[in-house]
Amino acid sequence: MGSPPDEVEDDLAELIDEINTIGQKAPLRAGAYFHARFENIHPFADGNGRVGRTLLNYWLMINDYPPMIIYEEDRRAYYDALQAYDEQENLDLLTKFFEEQTVKTWTRSMEPSDSDAPKRKGLGFFML
Repeated sequence: MGSPPDEVEDDLAELIDEINTIGQKAPLRAGAYFHARFENIHPFADGNGRVGRTLLNYWLMINDYPPMIIYEEDRRAYYDALQAYDEQENLDLLTKFFEEQTVKTWTRSMEPSDSDAPKRKGLGFFML
């Protein structure tokens, strides 16, 4: 998996050109494509997933789409969706997964916080 080292720069430049040409019409689907291709290019020895998810959220935000969290309990579905792209160039699973994660992220962020959560002591505590 991954582009040969001497092709990574050209592959990334091509991906960025392509995504900038078509991306704003459908930000989430374009973001799914961007993420899947970035992971397929695999430009780094380590950290491609973290960098790819950060770039995905950056892409979404600059295109007026909310960022998302991929939750630990959903990792298997995430990997399956990426594999569907790798094997068949099928973006449907990844796009649907990202739609679900966006809803989940923002639903959870809007839930009231647990009142039993420990409170911060604040700076005043240290000034005694």
